[in-house]
Amino acid sequence: MKGVFFLLLPVFLLQGCVSTKTINVMSEEKLTGPKVIAMSGSRSAWVYEIEKRLKSSGFQIKRMVSQNSSVEKVSDTKTDIYKEASSQYVLLIDGYAPNNSMERCFGGGYRFSYINAELIDLEKNETIFHYSNSGYSENCPPMSGTIFGDIANLAESAWQ
Repeated sequence: MKGVFFLLLPVFLLQGCVSTKTINVMSEEKLTGPKVIAMSGSRSAWVYEIEKRLKSSGFQIKRMVSQNSSVEKVSDTKTDIYKEASSQYVLLIDGYAPNNSMERCFGGGYRFSYINAELIDLEKNETIFHYSNSGYSENCPPMSGTIFGDIANLAESAWQ
């Protein structure tokens, strides 16, 4: 019985290191036009790491999805007021990675309980890709992952 336990122990330990990463690309059609993305979600400290990688890939980042109010006269008796999007594409980010000295990585990275990123085309009202993962980001030796790079690479591969 002890022999079976010692044989199964490494299997159980390694299961804790299994990646939970899922990538779903919903649109194979490559996007054209300027690389402008509005980012939506909490402005946690790690969001800047994604933003920095997108900017280095040539993206222009807008901080808010809607910035302008538009007024349109529909008829003599009706006027519509609506928020105008600052970008056709929105990167919706949701995640949790503690940002305190006891839970941050020594290299400056983050340990994510979860992270979800979804690129949405507002004009077509469609999801372009969805990314989900947990675990360690870049700069978490010796367990470093590729979370931020994965999201930036997915966004870059969506354009021509």
